[in-house]
Amino acid sequence: MAMWIFGYGSLIWNPGFEYLDSKVGYIKGYNRRFWQGNDFHRGNPDKVGRVATLVEDEQGLTWGKAFLLGPGAESALTYLDKREAKLGGYCTTVVTFQPRDPKEEPFPVILYMAMPSNRLYRGSAPLHQVATEIAEATGHCGYNAEYLLRLANFMKEQLPDVWDEHLYNLDHLVRARLKDMNLSVDDVMGDDQPLAVAGLVDDNIDNFEPRLDRRSPSSSPPDHASRVPPRKLRCVNI
Repeated sequence: MAMWIFGYGSLIWNPGFEYLDSKVGYIKGYNRRFWQGNDFHRGNPDKVGRVATLVEDEQGLTWGKAFLLGPGAESALTYLDKREAKLGGYCTTVVTFQPRDPKEEPFPVILYMAMPSNRLYRGSAPLHQVATEIAEATGHCGYNAEYLLRLANFMKEQLPDVWDEHLYNLDHLVRARLKDMNLSVDDVMGDDQPLAVAGLVDDNIDNFEPRLDRRSPSSSPPDHASRVPPRKLRCVNI
């Protein structure tokens, strides 16, 4: 049976494992939020960073990328369990993924999501506070801001007709906070990755107001993608 992993955060641009194929698409029933803390990859015990997780919402929809595991699936899952579960505080669940091409049939994917019960869960906070935490945090893998900016870049380049309100408002605020800290986007991006694309909103932070959802009709999902299977979570104590 084919085994697919769904990435909605750093897995999109840095999966870290070998795969046979990948597809851009979405899952229903969840919203992406920067509510999970990280004190290793993108933060440290003194300044805990924030990374993406999923929050259940019947009307939610999250775009990302699915990866088809090959013969080395066991080693890939072992790697992901260490990266996402033991160090990140995530649990696994299975949901339905709809490829971007509506002619393609949906299929099940494994995803990692954080539960509020884990010790690193940060939860909701004012966007300006979340942006400051992200801009100021660094970890073993680099700046926390790089994580957010690369995710925003993927959405802008691959899905220009989709508006991700939470992500893009944070993208704007983090860029402004970096500027206040005398850091450029180039300063926080890893050397082996392309430079960030420009933000989608005005850089005048003084007049900033969070944008309302403006998802275009073309980003609305087809009805058959609503078939989300029962969620089964496997948690790891950290």
